Amino acid sequence: MARFQFGRGIADFVVRPTDGLWGIGAGTTLTFWDAPDAGTQHTDLLNAAGEPTTEVVTDAQGRIPTFAGPDGVTGMWASAGGTSRAWMTARDAGDDDVAAAGSVRDWLNVRDYGAAGDNSTDDTTAIQAALAACPMGGIVYLPVGAYRTSAPLTIPPAVTLMGTHANLMTVPGLVDPPCYIRPLSSFVGAAVIVLLDQALGGYSTISAEHRILNVMIDGSDLATPGIDGIRAAGNIQNVSMRDVTIRRVTGAGVHTEANGGAFPYSWRLTRAMVDNVGWHGFAIEVMTDITMIDCQAIGCGANGFEIVNAANSHAIGCRAEWNTNDGFHLTGDWATGTGSGGMLLSGCSTDRNGHNGLLIDATGNPPIQIENLLTRRDGRNDGAGGGGYAGLAVDGAALPVIVGTVTCYPGVDDNGSQTNSPQYGVRVSDSEYVSVAAGFLHADEAGWSDGGGNAVLRRGLNIAERTGTTDDPVDVFAVPADVAGNLTVGGYLATASGQSGGQWNIWAGQAKALNIGSAGGGIAIAEGANARMSVATLAAGTVTVPNTSVTANTRILPFRQAPGGTLGHLSVTKNAGVGFTITSSSNTETSVVAWVLFEPA
Repeated sequence: MARFQFGRGIADFVVRPTDGLWGIGAGTTLTFWDAPDAGTQHTDLLNAAGEPTTEVVTDAQGRIPTFAGPDGVTGMWASAGGTSRAWMTARDAGDDDVAAAGSVRDWLNVRDYGAAGDNSTDDTTAIQAALAACPMGGIVYLPVGAYRTSAPLTIPPAVTLMGTHANLMTVPGLVDPPCYIRPLSSFVGAAVIVLLDQALGGYSTISAEHRILNVMIDGSDLATPGIDGIRAAGNIQNVSMRDVTIRRVTGAGVHTEANGGAFPYSWRLTRAMVDNVGWHGFAIEVMTDITMIDCQAIGCGANGFEIVNAANSHAIGCRAEWNTNDGFHLTGDWATGTGSGGMLLSGCSTDRNGHNGLLIDATGNPPIQIENLLTRRDGRNDGAGGGGYAGLAVDGAALPVIVGTVTCYPGVDDNGSQTNSPQYGVRVSDSEYVSVAAGFLHADEAGWSDGGGNAVLRRGLNIAERTGTTDDPVDVFAVPADVAGNLTVGGYLATASGQSGGQWNIWAGQAKALNIGSAGGGIAIAEGANARMSVATLAAGTVTVPNTSVTANTRILPFRQAPGGTLGHLSVTKNAGVGFTITSSSNTETSVVAWVLFEPA
């Protein structure tokens, strides 16, 4: 039989971790085996000089030198001393041999490794073999098909798992192409796809750079509770998911958690859909720098998005609809130290969630910022409405919550049944600092609700309210530029002009509580019937002024406006609710006298 040539091919390089990054593996000793795990070592090798050898050493550029394999062997599993091996095919093997053994290129088709994709065969071993054989930076490809699995699939670091199509959600009668991983009812494991950290995976460096593209997981046949779609525990960094759908698994859709005190970090999720899973749609535990763009959780058995501390993170254009509990739930301890940070939710929406559209009850110091939040028909409460639920609820939050614009619109189920909800548009209770700048809040009972116990609750000028149903709403609008409540200004208020239709109170406990700051400035008081300031003319030293605004405590200040006759000393007697009399000590005084009325505070 003939010996085939290995090495010096375009893909024949070895990489290894250096300072947390991947670089060439210069001077790496390689051994060769007949299986991806355990198996028998191939020791009948010939080096480039035709000399017998049992191993090969890479050159200074990490390239594998030319060598000959054993008689008749067209492919071998190469080991660089780590916990996993890579498939390597002879350069001069024919196309049929390459297809039979598995591609050495960076695009590996699971069908070449024995996967059937026929919605019947257990393809777990075949898919996992392709994942194990894939070089870092390579792609494991799932052609059209329904791939059944009986155990978790583990994606190694820097490997991409890519399918052809991912449905957005399950709709009866809608086309459903067979393009998914579909666990068997006998499936055993924590999740359909698992990402392992350095410790659990046995990797020589930090686990990172996994990719999942155009992949759908269909857990319709799962029977065991608590099986997640995708789970990652520990320090697993820079994971990217794009156009991924997870439906009907019995646990969470995407679940990240701690391992040994370390957490996943800096993930990017784009167009990830979680549809009717048994627990939270997205269960994110202490994920710094996560970005979620156009992600959706619909019909999940708990919360749509359960986020427990996501420092310096973003949720942009995400949707939470018809989930059993809250649409979005921001909770847990977001810390107070230098590594703590808040989160931005921008352009997100909710619809018909069982409890609140968005609930914030987190602690810590970093601010949560919300811009352009649209809430609709939340607080379903099993169809009963009420329950104290709101489109936006902040309850017991110890960190600042800053809201730009928020809207709420009530409603019932799509078929017109059930009770109008939510009860409130925005409800804030027992929180440290909440500021809502603007919005249009239409809810069943009240658009705005102060539940009490708040240290600081700021309500902006441009918030309109409605109550009742959508077809017969009751407007509770404030007049333009008015404040339907109290406006507290921490610094000073400067206006070019101002008017007030109500009482003003100045609570400063100092002599100059009210200052007219410019020369020529003063106080003007309207005169007329029952006014607080006017003039009268003495006749024979006296004049009686009718004025029903005079009270028993009114202080009356008289003084001469224009003297006349013989002047005397002025005195005042008052008749509460009727008026007052000004009298001169000279019964021949005819002066014009002015008067001002004051009340004690």
